[in-house]
Amino acid sequence: MTTFPLDRLAERASTEPFFLGSRLKAFAARERLDDPALAARLGCAVPVLAQVRLCRAPRLDSSATYREDVTAIATKFGLNTVALAEAAKAVPVEALGPAGATEPAGAVLAARDRGTTS
Repeated sequence: MTTFPLDRLAERASTEPFFLGSRLKAFAARERLDDPALAARLGCAVPVLAQVRLCRAPRLDSSATYREDVTAIATKFGLNTVALAEAAKAVPVEALGPAGATEPAGAVLAARDRGTTS
């Protein structure tokens, strides 16, 4: 299989939290998706994934900025906005804890916190 320079760059960027690729990598690992399945979930062709991975990760400082960033990326590449929003919130692979963990550390705590804010 031929690897193109953009694909190699996107693969490297997927290890850096600054890039959306790192969140997509964590999401794909959690959901057990290969590139064709990830592309299908996002609503794009597989070659478009490299460009999407090289985008800056959506800002998490507020829901408004997160929504703005996700919408901009989805619009630019013709992605499913809801699917991208879900994937872009994925916890980095390093935060998943011990090998084989299926839930990110803190997931139970977050669920408990939601119940107490009513």
